[in-house]
Amino acid sequence: MTASTKMLRAYDRANGVRLRVDATQTRAHLERLTARGWTYQQIAAATGLDSSTFGVILSGRYRKVAHHTAESILAVRLDQTPPIPRGLTDATGTRRRLQALMVLGYPLPGIAQQIGVSYFSLLQTAGGKWSAVRTPTAEKVARVYRRLAAVPAPPTRAAELVRNEAMARGWVGPLAWDSIDDPACEPEACEVVQPRHVHPDDVRELAGRGLDDREIGRRLGVSERTVARARAAHSIPAGVPA
Repeated sequence: MTASTKMLRAYDRANGVRLRVDATQTRAHLERLTARGWTYQQIAAATGLDSSTFGVILSGRYRKVAHHTAESILAVRLDQTPPIPRGLTDATGTRRRLQALMVLGYPLPGIAQQIGVSYFSLLQTAGGKWSAVRTPTAEKVARVYRRLAAVPAPPTRAAELVRNEAMARGWVGPLAWDSIDDPACEPEACEVVQPRHVHPDDVRELAGRGLDDREIGRRLGVSERTVARARAAHSIPAGVPA
């Protein structure tokens, strides 16, 4: 028991405050918080309690909890925004930077290799799975972004596929953001983005299978017109509709 805990208990005892109270209400409040997406780390940041406490309470092993523990947990409002635990930062800016780089044609595996982070972690971040990311990761992504955001990726098949995927998801490039880290900032709808492209080898292969422009476009995630332009530019014969 820490000195501060001893002092708190002594104060409660001197003022007639029960040291332990029924855990039912506290457990129910924790269940409501976690149901709204709060993590143990976020609850710990909001209450000042150790995160291991919450699992013990939720397990139902104990009928009573310390009075100050119950008071701290019940003081967390269900409608308040979960705090970001120490060592983490809001994921908004990192997510937008990764999405913008993909719009420019930069594949996530290459970005992950540059910053020394798992590809799957960046994929989940770009997809919006996390509300917070590790601060060092956010800083590394920001450095890569500053270096790459001014120029599109070299024209490769991988770049075209990444660009098409990003634009199909409605993601936007660097010029869309006035304040990329501000969660309240909305992207500029008028941002001019590069048209979606296809690699001629992909079109040639699919057309050779007898697929028409509409089906080729569906498979590559581009419009029928884009496929037709690619065929015309590279003298690729049209496929035959099924």
